[in-house]
Amino acid sequence: MKTALGKKVVSTQNYIASYVGAKILEQGGNAFDAAVGISAVLSVVMPHTSGLGGDGFLLAKTPEGIISYNASGWSPKKLNVEKIQSMREPSTVLVPGLVDLWDYLYRRYMSLDLRDVLRPAINLATNGFYVSKELSKAILRSNNMPKSWSEIYGNKKAGDILKLNELGEVLKIISKDPRDFYESKITYELVDGLNTQGVNVDVSDFSEFKGKVVKPLKSTYRELTLYELPPNSQGITTLESLKLAELQQTWNYKFDDPRRVNELIKIFTIAYEDRNNFVTDPRFYYPEEDLLSEDRLRKRLASYPNQDLQMNTRDTTFFVVADGENEVGFIQSLFFPFGSGITVKNIVFNNRGFGFTEGHNKPEPRKRPLHTLSILRAERGDNESLVIGCAGGDLRPQIHTQVLQYYVDYGLEIDDAVYYPRFVFLGDRVAHEKRMKLPYQELDYFTNEVGVVQALKKKGDMYIGVADPRSEGISLPV
Repeated sequence: MKTALGKKVVSTQNYIASYVGAKILEQGGNAFDAAVGISAVLSVVMPHTSGLGGDGFLLAKTPEGIISYNASGWSPKKLNVEKIQSMREPSTVLVPGLVDLWDYLYRRYMSLDLRDVLRPAINLATNGFYVSKELSKAILRSNNMPKSWSEIYGNKKAGDILKLNELGEVLKIISKDPRDFYESKITYELVDGLNTQGVNVDVSDFSEFKGKVVKPLKSTYRELTLYELPPNSQGITTLESLKLAELQQTWNYKFDDPRRVNELIKIFTIAYEDRNNFVTDPRFYYPEEDLLSEDRLRKRLASYPNQDLQMNTRDTTFFVVADGENEVGFIQSLFFPFGSGITVKNIVFNNRGFGFTEGHNKPEPRKRPLHTLSILRAERGDNESLVIGCAGGDLRPQIHTQVLQYYVDYGLEIDDAVYYPRFVFLGDRVAHEKRMKLPYQELDYFTNEVGVVQALKKKGDMYIGVADPRSEGISLPV
């Protein structure tokens, strides 16, 4: 089921995760209980996208208001490089933040015992699960991986049983107290395993790490109020793209009119140039000027940017959960497929440090790099809201923009807005699904090369959950 309507809904990129989330809601859990359960299951069955060795962000609406949390990891205090040269070298590994996000939700918003919430993920890791086609393809595409990764995943094909017993044991420890991931015997074992594989990380890098409650950015698009994650997230790039599109009134063209696409390419180029110049860990740098002011954006539109852009279209996974009171958007990632590939206790560690570049975003100790993860929330009055997120790497602002425009500018329902064809600007070229009649590189009719979107709409007291047909995901009502 790609579209689900109900009082409570779950939508994820994986059928097992959606089932587990729906069962948690059915058993009386709230959206945050379901979110942590889903997150853990995805960490087991989609290890190429995310996991305990990666990070996460949350943007949610509760009866008390909107909350957002940044659990992106920081670099080790001993990091001492001017530039990170390759995408999987040991210096790309940052302290992972996902378990810290679980800890935050467990202590403040969850209603069930964490041991019960994590039990499905523990059982899957310990008893094994069938390797999906999506995971199998990711394994086949992974080359020159570390021995610690190859011993686990190297010969696995779709339909094989994969057991991750050591991951199951770590999850059991976390189920008693998530901070033990950062401050216990298991921390020393993880750090020792990372050190052995060349990662210059210290136990204190883990024990002193905590994510942060952050204030979401706020903007508008036509009659909608928008929210996005603040830097170091690239969420501001989505808001800037939409504001520029509003100024240019791109809705005056048919959705696949080359003039609209060319206008959006210019808009994305401007927004990405600003992102690359200004977005990094705000503890190290934050721009003094308002990047979203209309006066500034009109000036930016007057001159075409000339920065060479390179787009990474890497793996991530996003999901939504709603329980009638709370609406949760949750995104987690390792950055590239299987991150660094460096694996300890069946936990694949991220390569998010490859997001460091130069200037304000240069690598420094205990710093978070420019981060591709973001979540878009839109509201129209008190009774209508949307949550949109995706797997898409650098392309995420483009994907968010197109889905929201389909909904607002072209009058599509949110499921059709997700299903509708998309194009992607890749820096050196433009590619699009065949369903768009454009003079650029043609992709398949439905392809995850234009991202994998999950979305949620609230209208009155009913929710619509949407899973992108470009993935193995499903939506389920409760």
